[in-house]
Amino acid sequence: MANNSKSRIDLYKQSTYRKRNDKPKNAMKTSFRLIKYLNTEIRLLSVVIILIIGSILLTLAATKVYQVILDDYLNQGILKGFLKIILFLATLYLLENITNYLSSFMMIGISQRTLAKMRRNMFAKMQQLSVSFFDKNRDGDLMTRITNDVDNISNTMTQTVVHIISSVVMLIGTLGLMAKMNLLLTGIALIFIFPIVLSARLVAKVSRKQFRKMRYEQGALNGYVAEQINGAKVIQSFCQEDEIIREFILESNNVKNTTIKALTIANFMDPVMGFLNNIRYIGIITTGAAMVVLGYTNPESFYVKFGLITPGIIIVFIELANKFGSRINSLANLYTDIQNALSSAERIFDILDDTSEIKNSPNAEILENVFGKVDFNNVSFSYNPGTPILNNVTIHAKPNMKIAIVGHTGAGKSTIINLLTRFYEINEGQILIDNKDIRDVTKESLAEHVGIVLQDTNLFSDTIYNNIRYGKLNATEDEIINACKLANCHDFITSIPNGYQTMLTRNGSNLSHGQRQLLSIARTMLKNPDILILDEATSSVDTITEKQIQNALNNLTQNKTTFVIAHRLSTIRNSDLIIVMDQGEIKEQGTHEELLKRKGKYYNLHNSIDTNTSDHDLAIA
Repeated sequence: MANNSKSRIDLYKQSTYRKRNDKPKNAMKTSFRLIKYLNTEIRLLSVVIILIIGSILLTLAATKVYQVILDDYLNQGILKGFLKIILFLATLYLLENITNYLSSFMMIGISQRTLAKMRRNMFAKMQQLSVSFFDKNRDGDLMTRITNDVDNISNTMTQTVVHIISSVVMLIGTLGLMAKMNLLLTGIALIFIFPIVLSARLVAKVSRKQFRKMRYEQGALNGYVAEQINGAKVIQSFCQEDEIIREFILESNNVKNTTIKALTIANFMDPVMGFLNNIRYIGIITTGAAMVVLGYTNPESFYVKFGLITPGIIIVFIELANKFGSRINSLANLYTDIQNALSSAERIFDILDDTSEIKNSPNAEILENVFGKVDFNNVSFSYNPGTPILNNVTIHAKPNMKIAIVGHTGAGKSTIINLLTRFYEINEGQILIDNKDIRDVTKESLAEHVGIVLQDTNLFSDTIYNNIRYGKLNATEDEIINACKLANCHDFITSIPNGYQTMLTRNGSNLSHGQRQLLSIARTMLKNPDILILDEATSSVDTITEKQIQNALNNLTQNKTTFVIAHRLSTIRNSDLIIVMDQGEIKEQGTHEELLKRKGKYYNLHNSIDTNTSDHDLAIA
């Protein structure tokens, strides 16, 4: 079947392609935006430019001294002062290398500080983006952007900026010196600039699109690998290793092929430049030989007005033409590298420009002194336009009330929670806390008063102590221990050899599911929110562990408005209000006894329980 259907990675790429292979964006605009990041480094950049100009002037001066040695010393057989001019030439080369090193060293610091700022901006932006952004983007792809793409810009900025400045200055200086030496030979050298520039632009236009596609394929592969690592247990339990390897090889080959294509196009510049440069050398040598025949070596000749020819001038001119050509060639290659960096920059700016961020309103207030009154007034919402998830949902929760939300999968239970926490913005209606619209209060203050205990706990690769302290970073040790005692996890923590300093592996995988859940409850207990959300907090555990968790939750929910999403009857029946959801609408609401008397949807769910089981699960999962 796998051979007749698209692989999961193909389906992923199809849904997240986001026009990355369309016509590239405005390269000039992206370039200027990158340059803006250098605003704080203007002074040091000025020093770098001065050093580069100094290095080029030293190079040109050394070339001129080289001509003097050839014409005035070697050609005429003069030895007096020869040692001094050789030492002077060596000094010029030494100073040139020192200035080159200093400019490169300073540019490394400038580029790394600039890119560190870019990383901070991108990471900070990702913390502000709504959950919908992460729904649309894979972890691996985002990791590629914040690491590989930034590194690509780093390499280009560190090497390319110095090369561009030095190449431009060298071209100007070399051209001036060549023109002063011989106008006709200079004209021959310049003829070949136009085909070189045109070739560079043509190759760069094609290569930039291919580099963009290469980055996309790399991001897709990274995202795929990250997903397989997280799903290692599922893969092995279903014996899907061979299928996963097959899909990985296919995508790895895609990365290989797109990379080969991109680099092949980029490297096409080398033979083109080599051919054009060789033709130029032939033109210079042929012209120089013709000038010797015509009498350009005689200072009194009519032809000398086009430039005197001496053995030193011919040799030095070839050297200058070689420098000129190598700089043109270098700029052509750098142009391709810049296109690669710009494709990375565009992917970074895609994140920085993302509009899914839920921002505070201009006059947002700080939510303070929360009593816990929560109202959903005619709330409607859809994740995708045209596909409604909630339709005119109205819920009224009084302070310290416990509300259970039940319903089949896809009924809209978790969506209600996502909207209350403002992970997503509602389309219609209002959500009020103590009669204040949550859109009119700051997100930070809202988060301070709302706590969540999820079915899937998320623990960091850190100590147990620090994972719990995450709920309140300025908490004292006594507060953390007290929270753990209330969450019924203090005893098992102290029974572990390293106690609270035990290091957790990825997502706490060295603990049982129930233990991880208790740590999550302790973390929320330490935060001590006024409004609490329990999303399947007692699922996937045995009955004994459930009782431990339930006792911890009872401690946690005291004097708090609590929303519970659960399918176990023991969690639901004691709620002050039970809301029955179906297809995004509230079908019934009331207490356990009231809903049973109505003999409606809840009654049917209740009667579907297998009374022989100890779990007493409603058939709503």
